[in-house]
Amino acid sequence: MKKITRRSIVLYCLPLFAVGLFTTMLNNYLIYFYQPTAASGLPTLITQGYVFAGVLTVIGLIKALGHVIDAVSDPMVASLSDKSGHRDGRRIPFLRRYAVPFALCALLIFCSPFASPLLNDIWLAVFIWGYYIFYTLYMIPHSALLPEMVRDDGLLVDSYTYHSLFFVVGSMLGYATPAIVSSIKGLGVSPIAAWRLTFLAFTVVGVGLLFVPVFVIREKDYVTSVRPTAPLTASLKHAFSNRHFRTVTLGQLFEGTGMSFFQACIMYYITELMGIPEEQSIIIMATSIVGSLILYPVINKWSKRFGKKIPMIVGCVVFAAAEFIICFVDTFPKDNAMVTAVAFALFVSLPFAVLNILPSSMMADVIRYDTVKTGVNQEGTFAAAKSFVTKMGTSIATMIVPSLVVVGAVTGQSVGRQGLLLTAVAGGVFTLISVAVYAMYREKEILSVIRGAGKGAPK
Repeated sequence: MKKITRRSIVLYCLPLFAVGLFTTMLNNYLIYFYQPTAASGLPTLITQGYVFAGVLTVIGLIKALGHVIDAVSDPMVASLSDKSGHRDGRRIPFLRRYAVPFALCALLIFCSPFASPLLNDIWLAVFIWGYYIFYTLYMIPHSALLPEMVRDDGLLVDSYTYHSLFFVVGSMLGYATPAIVSSIKGLGVSPIAAWRLTFLAFTVVGVGLLFVPVFVIREKDYVTSVRPTAPLTASLKHAFSNRHFRTVTLGQLFEGTGMSFFQACIMYYITELMGIPEEQSIIIMATSIVGSLILYPVINKWSKRFGKKIPMIVGCVVFAAAEFIICFVDTFPKDNAMVTAVAFALFVSLPFAVLNILPSSMMADVIRYDTVKTGVNQEGTFAAAKSFVTKMGTSIATMIVPSLVVVGAVTGQSVGRQGLLLTAVAGGVFTLISVAVYAMYREKEILSVIRGAGKGAPK
C-alpha cells in the first residue's frame, strides 16, 4: 500500500470547508431565519408559536426529527459502506454519488416558496430531512476513510487538525452571512432575497469542494481493508461493548448537546443580549474563529505531548464557563458592548480550538485500538454508532431551543430574554456533565495497545 502524502490529506479534507458552510447555515441561522426578530426585516414564512403538545414549535419539531432521521440512518449507511464491494473502494463512490443532492438540499431549506405557512412547513420538513439523509450518505464514508488511509499516529492528529481547520474556515465564511446579507440589501434587494442569494453562492462553492476527493484520491492505493461480515446489529453490539468507545461517545453526547444550544442561539446572544447590530456580528464570530485558529498549533502540540484527555477536560470547563457568562452579558455597560463581545469571543477561542480538533482524534484512537484487537476494520460502523448517540442528543437540543427562546417574549416578538438565558444555562450544564465523563477515559491503555502493535497492526 502507498503511504499517503500530506498534500493528499489536505485535499481530502477540503470538503470540510463546504460542510462548515452548510452546518453554519443550519445551526446558526435556521431558527433565526424562520423565527425572525422584528429588526431582521424577514417575513414570517412558517407556522409560529407552540403548535404541538403546547410546548413545541414547528421548526423545533422538524429539525429535531431531522436529527433523529440522521441518527437512525448513520448505522445503516456505515454498514453499507463497510461492506461495499465497489471496484473504486468502499467510500469514494458514496462521495461521488451524493455530493450534489447534499448541497442542493442545504440551499432549498431556505427557499420555501409558498404564501401558505402550512405548505412552507411541509417544504421545510422535506428538505431538512433530505439534507440530513444526504449528509449521512456523504459524511459517514468520508469520515471513515481518513483513519484508514493515515496510519501514523502523529500524522493522524495533523490530519484531524486539517479536517477541523477547513471546517472552521468554512464556518467563518458562514459567520460572515449577516455582513454579506447587509451588503446585498444595500443594493436594494429585499432581506429574504439577500439571505437566499448568499446561501446560493455558498452552495455553488460547496458543490465544487465536495467533489475534490473523488478526483484526487484513489482509495485502493491506500487501503486494503478486511470487510466485516457480521450483520449490522452484531457490529453495533460490538461497538457498544467497547468501554472506551462508550466513554468517548457519552462525553461527546453531552459536550455536543451543550454546543448545540450555543450554536442555535448565537445570533440571539449577539443581537439581543449583547446589543450588537446584526451586520456587525461577523466581528464577534471572526474574532473567536481567528483566535481558535491561532491556538490550533498549540492544541496540536499539547495533545501530541501530553495526550488528548486533559485538553478535552480543560476545553469543556472553559466552554461551560462561557455559557454561564452569557447569562450576565446584558447587564454589562452598553457603551462598551463591542469590547465585551470581543472579549467573550476571545475567551471561547480555546474551547473552540480543542473541541474542533480532539473529539474526532480521540474516536480515531478508539477505532484503531479495536482494529488492533480484532483485526477487522469497522471504522464506518464505529463512526455511525457514535454519530447515532450524539445526534440523538442534538435532536433533543434542537427541539427544545425554539420552545425555550420564546419564554418571556412580549406580544408580537418571537424571542424572550428569559428564554435565551435558559438556553445558556442548559448548554453549560450539559457541557459540565461531559467533563465528568471524559475524566473516566483510559487514554494510556488505548495508546499503549496501539503503539505496542507497531508494524503488526492491521493496515
